[in-house]
Amino acid sequence: MTGDKTLPSINNPQNSLILSFKMVFSIKAYIIFAATTALIFWIVSSIFDQLLFFSPIVIFYLPDDAVVGFILANITAVFLGIVVSMNIYIFRQSKVKIGGASFFSSSSLSVISSTCASCSSLGFLLVSTLGGAGVTASAFLSNYQIPLRILSIALLIWAYYSVSNKLTKSCKIAIT
Repeated sequence: MTGDKTLPSINNPQNSLILSFKMVFSIKAYIIFAATTALIFWIVSSIFDQLLFFSPIVIFYLPDDAVVGFILANITAVFLGIVVSMNIYIFRQSKVKIGGASFFSSSSLSVISSTCASCSSLGFLLVSTLGGAGVTASAFLSNYQIPLRILSIALLIWAYYSVSNKLTKSCKIAIT
């Protein structure tokens, strides 16, 4: 059987992840949408983490103690762009139904957990709005910021896996 090439199986999870990625991002509009989403999230995250300043001039400052959080925020931004763009693809191009909870759960958790609530103006908003509960929430987010960012990345990876499964499972053709 020399020279006999077999087609890769769609049942292999690695092939379905790559196939769904190629299917969505072969269209330039989804690449642009993913990049725009990732850039907007990166800017918002950098502002909340007090790394990016716009006044009096645009300055980006990364202190030594914020490097790990910055790297995790960048990974989150990229995965968020990919997952949101793939979900938009499913809504627009496919007849596959996706639950609103799966679309918003990982995306919203990554946004909330990737911002340092206690070290930004968001912390003051929590404290002034919620009182004692705001102080508790601010302290929790401050103490567990890195594990929450890792959890949000894990949820985004799970969301990517489930979205790619929905895309590839809807494309299966029964051969009899």
